[in-house]
Amino acid sequence: MLRKDQSKIWVERCQAQIGGVLDVLEKERACIATPYWFGARIGHADIAAAYVLRFTGEAHPQLLDAARHPALAAHAARCEALTVFQEIAQPLAPPSGD
Repeated sequence: MLRKDQSKIWVERCQAQIGGVLDVLEKERACIATPYWFGARIGHADIAAAYVLRFTGEAHPQLLDAARHPALAAHAARCEALTVFQEIAQPLAPPSGD
């Protein structure tokens, strides 16, 4: 069950943690010259990163800023352009809280 009242401190803590992780991933991805995290072929890390970036962008769009995270945005776009990602994509449909 979803809570009716949000704890401001909890929300701020979660947002800071998400932002911190995105900053670390951005720094790491920006140093990689290959199309994918570990080379020329897509791997588990790429799929996981693309999934997390899609979820974050849909669930918390204010936390994922392409200008702040350009390497992550490019990585996500590269993965999302693949046919398999387009065929399997499922938009976020959070519970209504009823």
